[in-house]
Amino acid sequence: MTSRAAMVPREKLTAFAPGIQWAVLPGDGMTLVYWVFEPPACGEVPPHDHVVAQGGVVLEGSIHLRYTDGSTTTLGPGDCYTLASGVPHGATFMERCVVLDVFTPNRIEYEERFAAGTQAEKFVVLGGG
Repeated sequence: MTSRAAMVPREKLTAFAPGIQWAVLPGDGMTLVYWVFEPPACGEVPPHDHVVAQGGVVLEGSIHLRYTDGSTTTLGPGDCYTLASGVPHGATFMERCVVLDVFTPNRIEYEERFAAGTQAEKFVVLGGG
């Protein structure tokens, strides 16, 4: 069986930050973001929230979603999640993880950053999250 990560060709992935690669596809009213997280270099996604709704599916590996109330949810391949606008959350990775996120409405700041090829020193929350 081939890796599900092959669904996005490596040449389409660019560096987001150390240990994190991504590809961004703007859509009509939504932004798709294909993420590849490689611990430990990727670090943690810090607690944040944003004005857009977020949904996603884990394609490979696992992700530990963290919430400000102290609860966590661990998701593996094929698991889906949704986060309403304004819900604070973060993430931890213990193994390589590939995630496809859908943001609605568009995450313009992600679309612009991807188009510019800008890389950060670590995962940085943009545009209010």
